[in-house]
Amino acid sequence: MILLLSLSFKNTPQKIREYFAFGDEEKKRLLLALCNEEPIDEAAILVTCNRTEIYISTHIENTNTLISLILKNCEDIIGMDIEHVRDYILCYTKRGAVSHLYKVSAGLDSMLIGEDQILGQVKDTIEFARECNTAHLYLNTLFRDAVTQAKKIKTETLISKSGVSTATLALRVAKDELSGFEGKKLLIIGASGKIGNIVLKNALSYDFSHIYVTKRSHNIDMSPNVRDRISIIEYNDRYQYIKDADVIISATSGPHFTLTKEHIKDNWDTESKKIFVDLAVPCDIDERIGSLDGASYYNMDDMKKYAVENNEKKKLSIEKANEMVKEGVEKFLKWELFQENWKVFSDATKSLEKEIARIGEKKTLEHLFYKIRDNGSLEALQSLIDTLSN
Repeated sequence: MILLLSLSFKNTPQKIREYFAFGDEEKKRLLLALCNEEPIDEAAILVTCNRTEIYISTHIENTNTLISLILKNCEDIIGMDIEHVRDYILCYTKRGAVSHLYKVSAGLDSMLIGEDQILGQVKDTIEFARECNTAHLYLNTLFRDAVTQAKKIKTETLISKSGVSTATLALRVAKDELSGFEGKKLLIIGASGKIGNIVLKNALSYDFSHIYVTKRSHNIDMSPNVRDRISIIEYNDRYQYIKDADVIISATSGPHFTLTKEHIKDNWDTESKKIFVDLAVPCDIDERIGSLDGASYYNMDDMKKYAVENNEKKKLSIEKANEMVKEGVEKFLKWELFQENWKVFSDATKSLEKEIARIGEKKTLEHLFYKIRDNGSLEALQSLIDTLSN
């Protein structure tokens, strides 16, 4: 059985999600601890800025026992009692868990319907679990099939055609506040990271007069056509550029604030409006900065209302994508049922071989059909007839 525990932007505040924003070392410890529990055979953990989801494959069906085991191990990693977050946790099992992963992979459960980044994160999730030796036959097959179906959905529908992501949405929010970017300057903290790099690439399509980026590595595009628009600054110098910047976007994976109210006061220009957008979980930017004169502050929770318009445009594509999800889920569940009952098929094959040797192929097949007729349901018989007719 596949079981999934989920905390997402849909029903869980960012402050709660931050407890479960596990880094790689924490994920590895949790995965290994979960698979050391007798009922849990496999485990994988998906962590993004909008969700944390724990997937397990198990040979028992006592949901309450499994939930308690998972949360107990989460408490050990987090280092505190998390009883108060139980009301936010959604549990999916069997078809529900499989269907949820298919929707997540296709971007159908994202804040921005159809966003592409989640597919890569799903791939990374199962790859990480494989490296930790906690994903085997069932989770490997589930994630592989979910990714394959997601790619098909993105190819055959329009849900991803607008190219909207959380990173581009951050710029849209800032643009609405400032009524355009002409003559404005942007500071990106964490431009070397996955999200920060997407922000930078999208920012180059706007008419910012200049873009400042902090670096922790050298993977920033500095091709000749953008070199005069970008200044790479040291992370430790970030506060010096606050006064000059109109839009400040932070997207690092660090555990601490990149900007705090106390440090920012010394570089504050009260004459100009400044937009702070925090794309990190846990938060990068001290939300108290939003109380400074002329400052506007947005984090991931604030993005929901800006996603509505994007999602409304995709209604027809969403309907088609959901139908394709159902097809994929049905295919996986049939594979799972077959896999779990392989011994039944193996024993039946041996029995049929003996019958064929005793009474011949024709009579053996006739007896098999009569057995299905007499012992199976009406639906099973009709399904067999439909299968044989095709």
